Amino acid sequence: MSYEIEQSFRNIVRFYAYELYMIDKGNKATSFFNERQRRSLTKNGVFEKIYVHRGCRLKISEKAKAILSSIDLSSIALTDLL
Repeated sequence: MSYEIEQSFRNIVRFYAYELYMIDKGNKATSFFNERQRRSLTKNGVFEKIYVHRGCRLKISEKAKAILSSIDLSSIALTDLL
């Protein structure tokens, strides 16, 4: 992939860092993103579809988790986002 595509992916993960962190901890993606956003994030590789007995679930891709783990979430004012 080109540098611009990689940088764009990192920027998307950083922009949605709080939401992705909450989804990684067990919350549903539908709580934070509408259908169009979920489809776009899946297309860009931030989410992966996992097929289970009752349909499919969205989980954060390993690539997005790696970037998310390098972000200092303490810099995000969690009280401002709630």
